[in-house]
Amino acid sequence: MTNGETSSVERKLPLRGAVNARDLGGLRTLDGRQVRRLRVLRSDLLTGLDAGDVSFLLGECGLRTIVDLRAPGETVTDGTGSVVEAVATYRNLHVYGASRVRLDLTEVAPDGSMFDRYCEYLEHSSENIAAVLRLLATPGQMPALIHCAAGKDRTGVVIALLLAVAGVRADDIIADYAATTPNLAALRARGPRPDDRVPAWVFAADAATMRQFLTYLDIEHGGPAAWAMSAGLDQAMQRQLAENLLCD
Repeated sequence: MTNGETSSVERKLPLRGAVNARDLGGLRTLDGRQVRRLRVLRSDLLTGLDAGDVSFLLGECGLRTIVDLRAPGETVTDGTGSVVEAVATYRNLHVYGASRVRLDLTEVAPDGSMFDRYCEYLEHSSENIAAVLRLLATPGQMPALIHCAAGKDRTGVVIALLLAVAGVRADDIIADYAATTPNLAALRARGPRPDDRVPAWVFAADAATMRQFLTYLDIEHGGPAAWAMSAGLDQAMQRQLAENLLCD
């Protein structure tokens, strides 16, 4: 690793009760800056965290904010975890596609694409995605943790937009998204029903999918900054978001 670059293994959070949790620290921008260590974390479901995990997040990470991207019904059925009671801010901002249903909880075609799902998130959940970015642009809200059920799709899109708006390199955004791949077996083992009921593409975290999504963002929306502007984040707010997230 060079120029302050850190691997996904180095950024993995030592949580016993989560299987897809990592820090964004060390990801690099086009102008040579990088994401500060322990400013924004990403994770799967938090309900399995034990007392040691909670102590780590509050003490070592200084966690202040949790953003939960699951549907309100999921928070009732699966819970939120005890850590949400210990942070200053907890926000449930649901990110959803046209069906408003998690793909691993419904019957889907054997051939499909997570790229299509991610485009649906932009179409149907832009207001909630923008609300996440506005929250993180507010001074005093970081360190923050963003999560959904698996920490892959809803979290993946929100994290990608956060990083892209802050100027992080596309290659680093793609690599961070694909870093979920080694955790897929653990995520599937923890799933709500047998693997053979859900097509493999629903669980994939292929780098090509995120690259396609970032290209779509450029072509159809004029890039991340233009998308953010159309979603209500003016240039001053985008600069503040980057300042909150990055270091030289």
